[in-house]
Amino acid sequence: MSQAQAQRLQRTIGVLQIVILALIVITALVHLQRGIGMSMGGFNGPPPRAGGIRPGGAPGGGFNILRYLPLPLSYLFLLNGIGYLTLGIALYLPALARFRHVVRWLLIIFATVTFFMYFLVNGFRLNPTALIDKLAELTLIALLLIDQRRSSRRSVVAAVPT
Repeated sequence: MSQAQAQRLQRTIGVLQIVILALIVITALVHLQRGIGMSMGGFNGPPPRAGGIRPGGAPGGGFNILRYLPLPLSYLFLLNGIGYLTLGIALYLPALARFRHVVRWLLIIFATVTFFMYFLVNGFRLNPTALIDKLAELTLIALLLIDQRRSSRRSVVAAVPT
């Protein structure tokens, strides 16, 4: 790595970016662990209880968003974890620096959809792992917005002729 590239990377990665990456890793690992755990009990989660109701699922006549998902929930958890890791890597990869603005917004949208989908699937039941994950996602969204704002300000300052 040349000295110029090292200086550019150092300017790109600060405390805020390290915290963002840590939150991405935390939420990605939660989703990967959940997807792998569900896969061990079958790709549709744990076996149904009496009456055909899966643990955490809605009883037979009510609305159940799981019926409308394109893939089994375990696959969606795995893809979600992989998506977080991929976007996290793309966000600060020097070769993709010119796309950072777009990747940051994709990550904000991705985390927001993930956050709301949890409540559509599970309602407002939060176990300790889900609580940590939802807090990580909300904090991630807030920090990405702060990072976006700082980046926009740096762009404006850099564009002003001296």
